[in-house]
Amino acid sequence: MNNTNEAAEASEQETPFHQLPQEEQQRISDANQKKVYEAQTCYEWDIKVPTTFAWLMILIVIGSMMLFGGAAVWFAGDNDWTFVYMMVGMSIVMTLYLRYLVMADKHYHYRLTTEGLIVTYHEAIPEVAYTIVRGLAWLGVVACVMAVAVLGPLALVGAGGMALLAVFFTGFEKKPTTEYTVFNKDKAYVVKVVKNRGLIRFDAIPFSWFEFSYMYCHEGDVYKILSCLMDELGCNEYREFKNELSLRRAPVGVLDVGVPRKLDEINK
Repeated sequence: MNNTNEAAEASEQETPFHQLPQEEQQRISDANQKKVYEAQTCYEWDIKVPTTFAWLMILIVIGSMMLFGGAAVWFAGDNDWTFVYMMVGMSIVMTLYLRYLVMADKHYHYRLTTEGLIVTYHEAIPEVAYTIVRGLAWLGVVACVMAVAVLGPLALVGAGGMALLAVFFTGFEKKPTTEYTVFNKDKAYVVKVVKNRGLIRFDAIPFSWFEFSYMYCHEGDVYKILSCLMDELGCNEYREFKNELSLRRAPVGVLDVGVPRKLDEINK
């Protein structure tokens, strides 16, 4: 779903934007996107962003599985470790699945223009992972069809659902998403920065869901991006935060947050 700022044109309407007919909302969104797309580019960059706490969450999930397997064997009172070996195998598969499919890193392409921001992103999943998933999906379809042929219609109780799920993944591929944010030059903005994380956020005052965005960047590009962004938004200072968590927990749409800094203090 595109992240667009309809407020600039919606403010001219007597009816709030979200109450406009669907066709009118789409017309305004398309006009805003075109406005941003055709504007002059201030800065453009690519960056790969790792998923925060991905390995910690995976460790918790996999560790719980291994503890469950070990406890099951221990309380069973036998020396049959087959179940544990199965759990180890499942843990390896689950680790790969969670890290490279569910919690994959993301590739971002940012284009900052004089009228707004265009963000295109997709999961940083190796192409071989897509090939493997598609291959396993087709294998699952064949297995489900064979099960129905051998066991008869009753197999549809389980195989039917699995077949539908497998068919869904046969077309598994990389699909980029594009979002637009239009600057509302009639509003004041607050710019928030975590320098050591290369994270910038801007949001309108008062806050609106259609007038804010996050930008990840390389630490060496923070000054250049801030310089362009603050100039377009009419800001003479930004607000600095120690880490990403403190930024995300800060109140939105208000100026009195973080530590006020001038642009010339960025390298201090």
